[in-house]
Amino acid sequence: MGYLYLVTVALLFSFGGTCVKAIKPFFSPSMITFFRFFIGVFWLLLLKLILRKPLRADFRSSLKIHWKWLAFGAVSKFLSYTAENIALSEGVSYGNILTQPVQMILLTILGVTLLRERMTPQRLAGVLLCVTGIFLISWNGMSVETLLSGNLRLTVLYIIAGIFAGLFVFAQKKVADDFDVLDSNLFMFSIAAVMAFFVPLGEGRVMPAGIPSPAAITAIAFFGFITGIGFYLNARAIPLVPFQMVALLQSTMVFFSIGWGILFFHEPVSIWIITGTLLFVTGIVLTQLRRAE
Repeated sequence: MGYLYLVTVALLFSFGGTCVKAIKPFFSPSMITFFRFFIGVFWLLLLKLILRKPLRADFRSSLKIHWKWLAFGAVSKFLSYTAENIALSEGVSYGNILTQPVQMILLTILGVTLLRERMTPQRLAGVLLCVTGIFLISWNGMSVETLLSGNLRLTVLYIIAGIFAGLFVFAQKKVADDFDVLDSNLFMFSIAAVMAFFVPLGEGRVMPAGIPSPAAITAIAFFGFITGIGFYLNARAIPLVPFQMVALLQSTMVFFSIGWGILFFHEPVSIWIITGTLLFVTGIVLTQLRRAE
């Protein structure tokens, strides 16, 4: 089941850019972020009801101890999704594939500096491959003028999204021993939803530009489902499979994302993007293989 969970999660998250493109004609990126968290909380509450999982008896005491990490995780995920949704609204639907190698680089750095993990030659090679892959995808064979005119801004937004996504994962790890993952995500996503609504970053328009289409409404519901259920399935899968397989199967998300961009939006995919993607996926696997030993 662990393998099935991970493939399902990769498939779900690969539709993120597709959902943003369907919603963007009607709602601003800040509202897309809000919907993602708000509907995600709804799906988590529904899952909690179906599974009949009450809060743990020590929830209040754990909350008093770890509320700073939960708040930190909520702010990190809010900033991550805000930056990602702004970039997806302006660029190609698969542009968020850059967040994955950035997140892995950050987690590797945090592991070495804060958790005193060893920076082995294999992990260093993995980091360098991730950096090279990010560079090739961002460059995409363009001239310096073209790169600086707009594509660099999108790359910076995805780097910001990846950094804060990594910090969210780090916060999850800090509270994992004292919180059920369903409860911790529910708490953090609820705070993030409030922030997304009351602290709109970028374009802060609340009202839709027109009556949302059925496709946009479906995308909003599905985007929330991806956020709420996707993270839960991912947490359930990790203990069930060899650790090195987690990174490998999670990385398949980027290939699905590129495929949806070609299929639904006829977006171009150059040899630079393909090469960069293969490099950073290899880098992610290398860093995680070493960690599993």
